Amino acid sequence: MLVGSIAGCRTHLSLRDNTLRTTSTLTDLNYQQVLDNLARFHNNPAAMPSLAVVNAGTVTVADQQAVNANATYAPTLTFGQQIGSGLPILSLLLNPSGSRNVTENWSLAPVTDIDNLRRIRCAYQLLVADGSLDSACIPCRELIKRFYLGEQEDLNCVIPKGWYCVGCKKDVPECACYVGHYHNTYVWVNANGMDGLTTFTMTVIDLATGKPHAPTKSVVRTYGPDGKLQNTQVTTNEIDEQALKEMRKEAGQSERVRQYLTPPLVNPGMFFVPH
Repeated sequence: MLVGSIAGCRTHLSLRDNTLRTTSTLTDLNYQQVLDNLARFHNNPAAMPSLAVVNAGTVTVADQQAVNANATYAPTLTFGQQIGSGLPILSLLLNPSGSRNVTENWSLAPVTDIDNLRRIRCAYQLLVADGSLDSACIPCRELIKRFYLGEQEDLNCVIPKGWYCVGCKKDVPECACYVGHYHNTYVWVNANGMDGLTTFTMTVIDLATGKPHAPTKSVVRTYGPDGKLQNTQVTTNEIDEQALKEMRKEAGQSERVRQYLTPPLVNPGMFFVPH
């Protein structure tokens, strides 16, 4: 009973502490992904980003307690033998035991949407090459501006410059706050660059989970065989210019619809059937 009461009182405290420690790793995971991809693009600006979004997590603490009792009965011992040997006729031995299982995990949704990957790739190329890789096929600056249309006109506010250093492993100082690498290319951030790292990390997550912010409205046009209205109906989504003007007048930033993917009930990479 004593073991059970002690463990029961401590279970919620352990759950609280492990939850706090687990959630504290989320920022580090996002920073590390961003820096590793940044090193990848410095190694080859034509690369494709590799990114996953944390969309769920669990922390489980399970306590188990048990008390084993072992009774020994020796009726053949006389009273004198009991006194001389110190052995009672009936002895009872208690063996309490307890165990604790802690499980912590994050559920990741890899970014596979081509439009999102294209915008994230453009953000890295704008940061690394400052738009020199723009082409008629992929106008990076225009893609990012279109994404933040009506919300942010200055791209320097979402893709800041000059907050990190690039070099080899031997160049990384011991005081670096965060370090990322791809092969032999290393990037690191010192204390004075943390604001830029945080801003760019939030931009990458924004590009990975959001949709363009410009308001849209449904426009229905009906055309006949002769090109005049009637018969054939076409529905398109167009930017609502009037709503966009009103949005620009408002102070602050409004919310954007996110793309959160529900993780599968069974991880196919960890599922197997024994022979």
